[in-house]
Amino acid sequence: MMTFQAIFWMAMAVVMLVVVPIVFVKTTVDYFRGRGSQRQGSGGISAGIAGAMQELDRLVARPSAEHKVETEQPILKREDDSGND
Repeated sequence: MMTFQAIFWMAMAVVMLVVVPIVFVKTTVDYFRGRGSQRQGSGGISAGIAGAMQELDRLVARPSAEHKVETEQPILKREDDSGND
């Protein structure tokens, strides 16, 4: 005669080996079925790539700190120009 614990673990094994993969495959197929624009969310991988490209373009187009210093002070003072030897 099987104990309750043995029945419980047998049932859990069936759930993990049979039910969970079936639910995972069904959910995955339902998610990927149809066009990305019809799904809720960010719009798919193409939207993520487009967002990353826009962010990189923004970072590259922004002037660096060296360019800002050159426009504010066209000729930077050097230690040699101070006159104190």
